[in-house]
Amino acid sequence: MWSGQIAALQPHADVAVADFSQLDSIGAMAEAALALKDGPIVAVGHSMGGRVALEMVRRAPERIARLVLLDTGARPRREGEEAIRQVLVDLADRDGMAALAERWLPPMVHEDRTADATLMAPLTAMVLRATPEQHRRQIRALLDRPDALPHLGAIGCPTLVMVGRQDRWSPLAQNQEIAAAIPGAELVVIEDSGHMTPAEQPAQVTAALLRFLGLPETPADTIPAVPLFDRARSRRGYRINKMAMGLSKADNRAAFLAGEEAYLDRFGLSAEEKRAVMARDWREMVRLGGNLFFILKISAVDPVRITEIGAHQAGMDHDTFLRERLGKR
Repeated sequence: MWSGQIAALQPHADVAVADFSQLDSIGAMAEAALALKDGPIVAVGHSMGGRVALEMVRRAPERIARLVLLDTGARPRREGEEAIRQVLVDLADRDGMAALAERWLPPMVHEDRTADATLMAPLTAMVLRATPEQHRRQIRALLDRPDALPHLGAIGCPTLVMVGRQDRWSPLAQNQEIAAAIPGAELVVIEDSGHMTPAEQPAQVTAALLRFLGLPETPADTIPAVPLFDRARSRRGYRINKMAMGLSKADNRAAFLAGEEAYLDRFGLSAEEKRAVMARDWREMVRLGGNLFFILKISAVDPVRITEIGAHQAGMDHDTFLRERLGKR
């Protein structure tokens, strides 16, 4: 969903994406997102994530340096909304997430693109990665959402509101209302897009986001979607790369297998670095300064196909990576 924007921001910023899959309230989601980083942050939220971002700025206005809202809303539950959402909850419980994706996704995108496999396949894969239980929790969070409208006038940070012109779920007027209520907020309408603007029109969304943040669209010293391993990244990744290089020695490989966390502690890895290594999150390891030349040594101890690592870095499932990046059918 966010791969285009993450790739554009990573040369400039420490990007973190919150995981709300185990949470069932907007408040808990806001607290989890605020806990990802210390100090001032830029909060970016789409749809339900926009409601979470609004709750973040309400709870900790001193932490939010800038606010970006996409295709979202501020009002509480509408009359009759619970019954409408319950139909989808029952569908997922009864027939599974594939049935939910088939029913729920088409109205979420521009009506001219419902048969566009390049758009619908990754969105469908996103839905299939979730479970009916996760879906139920997120619906509960949405139904119990707070009324954010009375608090919009108190937002003091620079704010950008984006919305797809053809968004049928969070329509233009709904986002115009939010932008009008936040002092000094800027409204950008994304053309030829439904509700899933970051995926439907990634170039438009990314350009507006970078401009709002005062960042160049394509830094001269980067290759799009490829992290530049420069001096700053090398310094940042010193601990994780030193740990991985240690796996060249047989006794260190044995120590890694005997107690992975204890081995990582020997090199002083931060909690964030340890999570990335222990989850085999190759993309996150690179974001934290890991050099693939070094961190691939982990795969010698815990074997994994190089194409799976490539898929993880590209933010794709393995089959999609093989098909789109390597041309395998």
